[in-house]
Amino acid sequence: MVEVHYSPFLVGASVLVAVMAAFTSLRLTNGLRNLSVARRKVRIAQAAIALGGGIWSMHFIGMLAVTLPFLVSYDPLLTLSSALIAILITGCGLLLLHFGERTNLRILLSGTMTGIGIASMHYTGMAAISANCVVSYRSLGIVLSVLIAIAASTLAMWLAYSNRSLLRTAIGAVVLGLSISAMHYAAMLNTSFSQAVNFVAEPIPALDPQILAISVSLSAFVICGLFLLLAVPMEEADAPAEEPRLTEPEPATVNSRKSARAPNVSLSRAGKMVQPVKNSIPYEKEGTVRFMNTDRILAIESDGHYTKIRTDEDALFCPWSLSKVEKSQLADRFLKTHRRYLVNPAHINGLKKVGDQMFCYVGKAAELEVPVSRSRAKDLRNLLGV
Repeated sequence: MVEVHYSPFLVGASVLVAVMAAFTSLRLTNGLRNLSVARRKVRIAQAAIALGGGIWSMHFIGMLAVTLPFLVSYDPLLTLSSALIAILITGCGLLLLHFGERTNLRILLSGTMTGIGIASMHYTGMAAISANCVVSYRSLGIVLSVLIAIAASTLAMWLAYSNRSLLRTAIGAVVLGLSISAMHYAAMLNTSFSQAVNFVAEPIPALDPQILAISVSLSAFVICGLFLLLAVPMEEADAPAEEPRLTEPEPATVNSRKSARAPNVSLSRAGKMVQPVKNSIPYEKEGTVRFMNTDRILAIESDGHYTKIRTDEDALFCPWSLSKVEKSQLADRFLKTHRRYLVNPAHINGLKKVGDQMFCYVGKAAELEVPVSRSRAKDLRNLLGV
């Protein structure tokens, strides 16, 4: 067994790369519920490449930080495989969080998959060492490093996703970046290196390891920066350009339509739309765009880039996103009980608690059960006086 030394400069660089990659990944996945499925998949793929590539870059720089008394070589196929493994597994973890209801169980599963991805990448990368060096591991070290990766990754995901904000995303990124680094160096502390019996003369590398490590670090930062810049116009595009434009039609059209329908509904025709009645929200039915008075609405449910208007009689497609409703002048008519629901307080007729989960009931003809998140339960109780 030989003595191993580390370059403090490269160790610090590896940690910075891991934190930057984690922040890029978490930032890219912010606001995905307002995107179409296709665009959501593209953004998740970018985030997986940023995170998986960052994990690989951190490992690569961390290995270049190691000083051994002899030269070693790496198997190209295994080295490439280690990067692909990190991207694939962390990508699956991100998919769990952005397709389906985001629960604590999903956050736990995502953190576990991310931790497994970090550990798999590390030990696959270590297996790529193919000449002059014999690597041996302590069983306790393997278990410890995997547990560190899973626990810290889960904590990072919980911090970043339990209440999305830029500050919590940054904190989650720091925790995730440190978990990647902690797993690597905990594993390295429990790894032994010795020179192979059959020593093979290796050519002196053309690049100094420190120069190579700096090049990899700069490349990782540039790639992450480009991904973040690409995300900016996509976020701006979330203000839906697909939503119908409200234009004033010809008076004759208005009068004919008003006489045919209830006063709280308006209809589009020939590319033009009736100015909506005050305190109303658009919905689509039978190929037309109409407007419903908020007094009739029980709840508004997020449905990706759009929403569903829930009434006593029906669930109607609405071209507005949940965030658009919240930003409109009608926001004060609804109470947000969950990240996917806005509820009309006038229609709430009951509360129910099952374990740690609370639900409220709205409507009369067919009661609608709406989840209430823990962070909003107190506000709802205060409003209802219970």
